Amino acid sequence: MQPTKRQREVVTTASSTIVHPEVFAEDGTPPTMAPAVRCRESALARSLERHAFVAVVLIVTLGFSLRVRGLGSAGFNEDEIQKVSAARAYLHGDFSRNLEHPMLMKSMVAVSLAAADRWNRGIGRFRPVSDEFAVRFPNVVFGALTAGVIFALVEELFSVEVALLSALLWSAGTIAIIDNRLAKEDTLLVFFAWLGYYFYIRAKKASAINARQYVKPQGKWYVAAGASFGLMLASKYFPHYLGLIFLYYYLPSNRKEYPPLCRRDFLLLLGTCALVFLIADPVILFPGTIKYFFHYVGEGMMTHHGYLMMGHFYFNDPAHLRGGMPFYFYFLMLAIKTPLPVLAALGVGLVEVTRHRREAGASFLILMSLFWIVPFSILSAKWLRWMLSWMPMIYIIAAIGVVKIFSWTRSLAMESRSRLLVPALNVLLFIVFLAQPLWTAVKAGPFHSLYLNPLGLGRTGYYFPHDEFADAGLRPTIFKICKQAAAGSTVGGEAPPVFAYYFHQCGRGDLHYFSLSDAHRETLPPSTYLVVQDGRKYFENISFIQEITSEEDPAWTTAIEGVPAATVYRTSEVTELRNWHDPKISLR
Repeated sequence: MQPTKRQREVVTTASSTIVHPEVFAEDGTPPTMAPAVRCRESALARSLERHAFVAVVLIVTLGFSLRVRGLGSAGFNEDEIQKVSAARAYLHGDFSRNLEHPMLMKSMVAVSLAAADRWNRGIGRFRPVSDEFAVRFPNVVFGALTAGVIFALVEELFSVEVALLSALLWSAGTIAIIDNRLAKEDTLLVFFAWLGYYFYIRAKKASAINARQYVKPQGKWYVAAGASFGLMLASKYFPHYLGLIFLYYYLPSNRKEYPPLCRRDFLLLLGTCALVFLIADPVILFPGTIKYFFHYVGEGMMTHHGYLMMGHFYFNDPAHLRGGMPFYFYFLMLAIKTPLPVLAALGVGLVEVTRHRREAGASFLILMSLFWIVPFSILSAKWLRWMLSWMPMIYIIAAIGVVKIFSWTRSLAMESRSRLLVPALNVLLFIVFLAQPLWTAVKAGPFHSLYLNPLGLGRTGYYFPHDEFADAGLRPTIFKICKQAAAGSTVGGEAPPVFAYYFHQCGRGDLHYFSLSDAHRETLPPSTYLVVQDGRKYFENISFIQEITSEEDPAWTTAIEGVPAATVYRTSEVTELRNWHDPKISLR
């Protein structure tokens, strides 16, 4: 006998219930971990559900506004210049540039640059769009839209309250904003990975319901998940992110709840993934691509080594298992670049997630977090941009903490006879946990990477100078050199593509560039400018930089929001450029 429509709305499994909200109260299933789920009948919960779409649109718009403001304020860094070069080549039919990364982001950048060029030649010629803005704009869009994806996924696992708070924390999150404002692949990776997770969760839930209702399965969710994962791989070659969702559903509790993927499901998922990947990244089929990969992975393109962190040098490449970046890199980054109220909520949320670790949503967060933070902490190479993939879990756990804190205060207020206590506490919590992080994001712009909370002790640029400045001081420094330098002058630095790009913009093709890490150059010409950045100090150049800084006075210093970002020396006395390597060097 076929189940009735009412019966189809409720499916009870081993550890959770898939149920239509309208019949939740009648089902009598034990409550899930989110406090708001136990209060479905409350006016607030019903109001949030009715207006969730409008709220998400406002949150996405807020995130876009925070990310786009002052987008062209900082000049390009070296990695972004590589994207500009590849995107310009794409517009001329040359797809052989920057092969270590997939095509999707560079294709978007090419479209954005073409649109900006057309705008600047037409109605926008009196208010032109800079290349810096155009190159970063696609990531700003997808970074803002990621809030909507996080909302959709979290609503599947928790409640609408947790989902909205998670999306809001992402939109106003300083670390998320920092990465979304860079022209790097990680923003698209996170967007399409989490979109794929959402579709896959919907597919598994649909499979569970269909299996119990004897309904013929539909494959649309697996197709959507496969397309998202294909675009994820076309954003960055991180296939293990696809494996994580398989691992999650291989957990014993999920194997009992959900039927395994049949052959048809596998074909729909992986077939769509492969097809979309090849369409979005056909360069993977080029004969020279694999050869280039091996050359790149073998560090054939690496010209310098070392990462300055808190006055000490560390190797920052996978080949050096000893002397690599400290394991606490990401924990420290999170601790000093996240507003304190969010950190407090994160602590409460971690306790809640641990207490309910056997439930579906909590186990998802625990697995995803552990399989990110453990391997990435062990790996000797570490960068701020890689942290973006961890941040959705961080903001979701913090949102759970905020909901729990609100529930505590409501419980305390209900025991009081004062009618004003409840609204007063709600206003206070809103200011502390929502308004303050939002104001922090506004105030930190446009150079969000320089933000430090009080735990950072005001030492901006000391902890992670390479990631915090990201060559932000080079553009104004190079422009000033171009104005002052005599014809044929020599300029030394550590970001060749950036110097070449801005020399060209200034029309100073007569200037000669050399690398401070160049071991073969014997003398410096009489008219020489040396540009020194903390974020560009390496094992190969530190001896020379120390010699220059000890013997010469700076000609000038370029500061970003009052923090020295680049120092220029003019010298004709130094005649030898030495190169030596000592992994024990420490700057204090």
